[in-house]
Amino acid sequence: MNQEDRERWNKKYLQGFKGENNPSQLLVDFVHLANKGKALDIASGLGRNSLFLAQNGFLVDAVDISDVAIEKLKTLHPNINPIHADLKTFRPSENAYDLVINFNFLERTLFAYIKESLKKDGVLIFETFLEGSPAKTNRDFLLRKNELLHAFLSMEVVFYQEKRIINSDNEVAYKAQLVAIKRC
Repeated sequence: MNQEDRERWNKKYLQGFKGENNPSQLLVDFVHLANKGKALDIASGLGRNSLFLAQNGFLVDAVDISDVAIEKLKTLHPNINPIHADLKTFRPSENAYDLVINFNFLERTLFAYIKESLKKDGVLIFETFLEGSPAKTNRDFLLRKNELLHAFLSMEVVFYQEKRIINSDNEVAYKAQLVAIKRC
């Protein structure tokens, strides 16, 4: 397990970082495309999106590296299964999920495993930061232009967008958003 990442996130949560409270708008807008069943929330953090999915009939595997986040997830909803794992080495089961979500996190080695983890007609909802976002962000965790789109072209892409946003620190940032369905 990447001890440095785990400690960094634990410290952030223990110091009061709450993240966003509401589920991602992209998730709210496109969750209807997925069959109600099993979902995977990659880098779930404190569980805003996992809770939304659980309240909407999904059984959710919520994966995060932070012990603090995992402890909170245990109390959120009975349909949330918290999984403490390093996402650099985590490998979801094949053909296990009706929905996979990934917000504000990037681990490129997971791309192939994400596709494999989806059932036929499973939905992927993915949103994370692009190059050009604030310099304090590690460049390894920023997508290049159209990279997310190209990574999932073997799926049926329902929605793709790259856009400028104002982040929580009131800085200009850029995000890529993708919604895709695994047809075979």
